[in-house]
Amino acid sequence: MRRLFIACDFDGTITARDTLHVIVETYGERRLWDEIEPRLRRGEITIEEAMQTEFASVRATADEVRQLVLRDAPVRPGFAEFVRWAEDSGHEVLVISSGFRSVIDAVLRESGLGHLDVRANDAAFTPTGATIVWSERGEVCLTCDRRCKRHDLRTRMHHDDTLVYVGDGISDRCASLMADRVYARAGLADYLDEQGAPHVVFGDFGDVLTDLRATVGQVDGG
Repeated sequence: MRRLFIACDFDGTITARDTLHVIVETYGERRLWDEIEPRLRRGEITIEEAMQTEFASVRATADEVRQLVLRDAPVRPGFAEFVRWAEDSGHEVLVISSGFRSVIDAVLRESGLGHLDVRANDAAFTPTGATIVWSERGEVCLTCDRRCKRHDLRTRMHHDDTLVYVGDGISDRCASLMADRVYARAGLADYLDEQGAPHVVFGDFGDVLTDLRATVGQVDGG
């Protein structure tokens, strides 16, 4: 059996609530995302522009943000068990996110998963506003015309890996289209439906684990 390379989005996928929304709702300008998201979906602004606009209004220390997220954005049920199965089976799990490394690391450590490899942006939080520190995502992607998650996947995967992608949002669209099997929810599932792209809708990671165990031979061509 070929090794599975399992890439999991973080916000709204690994976590039951999007940590970015939780942070803005508590320490930033409420309802700002409701104004930004329609423009983002229409392609009028980029994800980076949308996030920078949101987080310019966030006024909190890094510790306040971490404590908030740990309290209000729990890990989705079944994720720890899913990771244990993947690692025990010789597969690899990568956390790939447009969110913030400092927040992600805190949540994963709290769940006993601090060893997981993470590719993400970060942010400097201060009482006068937050500044996003963008990760290096290579050249502009020829598929989506932006620096997207495909760069992280290509630089981390082995050439003979089978790619499994788990996600929920706009930043997952391009990367999910290069996967051998996709588990999707929320906006990503809607997008893949529109594209006619195959995917499996999931509620929690128990669903993903059950399906992947049943189909792993089909996924890797066995």
